[in-house]
Amino acid sequence: MSEPDLDPRAEAARIVAATRRWIERERAAGLDESALSAALVASREVSAESRVPSPAASVPMTDVDLFGAPVARPAAAAATEVPEGAGAPAIEYPFDDELHPAGAEARVQVVAASRGSLEQIAGEARACRACGLCETRTQAVPGVGSAESGIVFVGEAPGADEDRRGEPFVGRAGELLTRIIQAMDDARLIPGVPLRRDTVYICNVLKCRPPENRNPLPHEVEACAPFLKRQLEALRPRVICCLGKFAAELLVGVKGTIGGLRGRVYRYRGSKLIVTYHPAACLRNPAYKRPVWEDMQLLAREYLAD
Repeated sequence: MSEPDLDPRAEAARIVAATRRWIERERAAGLDESALSAALVASREVSAESRVPSPAASVPMTDVDLFGAPVARPAAAAATEVPEGAGAPAIEYPFDDELHPAGAEARVQVVAASRGSLEQIAGEARACRACGLCETRTQAVPGVGSAESGIVFVGEAPGADEDRRGEPFVGRAGELLTRIIQAMDDARLIPGVPLRRDTVYICNVLKCRPPENRNPLPHEVEACAPFLKRQLEALRPRVICCLGKFAAELLVGVKGTIGGLRGRVYRYRGSKLIVTYHPAACLRNPAYKRPVWEDMQLLAREYLAD
């Protein structure tokens, strides 16, 4: 069979949208502005050659605030061209997907729809033999909680306690995460939304424990990532919180330090996404606890914002 003809205008729009998403991720990671400008110019040329308006043409040009969230610019400023050499041009906010719903009432349908999918994914993870970790694990650790709040915490991999019990974040780091969630609820950071281990969802990039708690290997992340991505599709979280380097690099799509990635708001499909230190890092260095609490306040603000 011959492949169906592609609509050149639709293909150009797809390329432009993908380029802008890449630009936003690279800007967040601190890529040189000259490289970003070149990429933007290239995407505009593709759009012009195909005589297709930018897919974000109807969206006001935006700046970002201190936390990386979009701030609309006046229409007049959006139409102003930046002279050559005067700095990088503004970029249309590249995320055109709708934000997943917030609030307990709005999430009832998501909770009901997600249960079967999460159970199926968990069963497949427990039976998975895609990498060598299946030979050394006691049991797989798919995840725990629900879609009720619309908040998902994603860590790195199970440890010894998690491997024994089959539940993520149940060791010392898990106890700290539970206290963080409880503190958010006690402070009523998100009014009307109860925050507990059973109302948030907690999982890891890897579903099996690496021997001696070593770092995940690239092929292990590649083999296990589809489980996490399917879980996020089922959960439709309002906000994803990446706990540590491996979750952040996988879902943000760039490499970097937690100090360099945190304090910004990213997007993963229909979810907002923030990055913070892993609770285990806070146990090793208590100075991280303050920025983690700041990140939880940022999570709450972004949850409540449109």
